[in-house]
Amino acid sequence: MPLRKADHIAQVLRGEILSGQRGPGARLPTYDALVEQLGVTRPTVARALKGLRREGLLTVDGTRGVFVARTFPHNNRYLWVTSEQPDGPEWTSLLANMLDVIERRETGIAEEIIPLVGVDGRANNPAYQTLCEAVERRSVAGLLLMSSATIGLLPALEAPGLPRVAISAPLPGAALVTLDVWALIEIACARLLERGRRIAVFSPHAPYLERAQHILLGRGLDRPLLTTVHTAPVGCQKITELLFERPDRPDAVFVTNDSLVAPLLAGLARAKLQPRRDVHVIAHCNWPRPIGSGQGVEHIGLDVRELLRAAKECIDAQRAGEACPGRVIPPRAPDSRTTSWPGLSCAA
Repeated sequence: MPLRKADHIAQVLRGEILSGQRGPGARLPTYDALVEQLGVTRPTVARALKGLRREGLLTVDGTRGVFVARTFPHNNRYLWVTSEQPDGPEWTSLLANMLDVIERRETGIAEEIIPLVGVDGRANNPAYQTLCEAVERRSVAGLLLMSSATIGLLPALEAPGLPRVAISAPLPGAALVTLDVWALIEIACARLLERGRRIAVFSPHAPYLERAQHILLGRGLDRPLLTTVHTAPVGCQKITELLFERPDRPDAVFVTNDSLVAPLLAGLARAKLQPRRDVHVIAHCNWPRPIGSGQGVEHIGLDVRELLRAAKECIDAQRAGEACPGRVIPPRAPDSRTTSWPGLSCAA
């Protein structure tokens, strides 16, 4: 019963604070005054106030008393949520890059982003407990959700609540922020035609291969000069080695997914070929830390810092009551805020 009373007191005070009834910096009544006013014991009041301090709604100023915080986490704190684990099979360089810039506070966002990794929906999962608490209390400004089947089924996200954005792929009830993959493929194909006569395209995604083939053939490439390779990371090295050992090997290659870059480079090494010197390699990447940097690969892709900023802007728009269906991020070249190639221009 005391714990339930403490939760009720915290709920009442939280509502008063968030509604503006108790403004930022306002001093709360003393413990004794709250005990008398609420008809509870001092330990019950202490438990309630401790919980609100943990949420960032209250601060203690020495012996002067307890005060409403000047700024609330509801306004300057966001949760980045993924169901994957860094050592798991579905962990990608996109996830790794995003987690890295968040942990290093290199996002370019002034507000705090808290990463929740390995959220799996189990009651004893600490990250999921944090998510449930944030949704229930609306104690953060919004949720940046990395799309996955697990995230889409989390009970805490089934009901409308906090503003939320899905990153990379759609999720119910969330705005979508994603990379303009079709523009990336178009840019890469234009570069391939400039750099090579025989062209290969590697991808784990059949639609991307079909799109690249359609563009390249549509721009005049002879069908016998094009090789499309539908492969996962496992097996990519051997396929690369066999393809590039042939006398009619490609002299330019496009890799649509950065998970293939490392095995492709290993396959080229086995075939005794070097990127840039023997074959022009264009690869999708995730800035600021692209795979294959310094190994002669031309990179084009997504800056994860821009992706996070766009997601935050969508959340802020939702909080302001504005329509925000999402954002499509154009591909980027190295150290550039715009990409500009013949026939295509993507402004920042």
